[in-house]
Amino acid sequence: MANTHSAFIGLMQRARNVKRWPLMAQFQEEMLSTHIYEASFVAHMLGAIACDVYGEAIDPDRVAAMAIFHEGSEIAGMSDIPSPVKYHDPETTAAIKKLERRFETMLIKTLPEALQARYTPLIEQNKDDDHVTLAKAADVLCAYLKCDYELSKSNSEFSNAMQEMEIQLKRYREKIPAVDYFCLVFLEDAKGTLDEQTKDLEWIERANTLHLESSDQ
Repeated sequence: MANTHSAFIGLMQRARNVKRWPLMAQFQEEMLSTHIYEASFVAHMLGAIACDVYGEAIDPDRVAAMAIFHEGSEIAGMSDIPSPVKYHDPETTAAIKKLERRFETMLIKTLPEALQARYTPLIEQNKDDDHVTLAKAADVLCAYLKCDYELSKSNSEFSNAMQEMEIQLKRYREKIPAVDYFCLVFLEDAKGTLDEQTKDLEWIERANTLHLESSDQ
């Protein structure tokens, strides 16, 4: 059997070492592994909404898979390139996009040949695929929530980034019903405190009742 050794999983694990927002002071540092995890479950939810609420031909599992591997070039060695660098001018953007594709190819080639065909479309993603579009929307949603979190901690470093994310998110909401639904149903609670997020759970009511009964004894 060819390719008896593969660095693919080891490289994927490197996401825990890649710092997001590298030029910005953060109240809580975000590593790429955290972002991928969050983007994956948000992407799955967007896929589920598209499929189950709007009846679209979308596979939520595939949307989540796209999110899992959407930062393949960063994992393979490019790390997180700051937006002011990446979008400095069209020439720079094109050059970086070319590099990203090269690093994605490098990551794929670390796989055994028998597995490369399966993972290639997950890493070298087709931007015209609706599953990829939803995964990208999840990426923006997570960046928006990161900015909101930092601003909630009085970190004005993220003010401009938040403005950019609001513009991008508005465009996705106008274009994709599933994104608008997500924002209407999930977004505000995603920003809340733990107490706010759990106030309607049954165990909270039981705990409060127990405390009241104990105080009466």
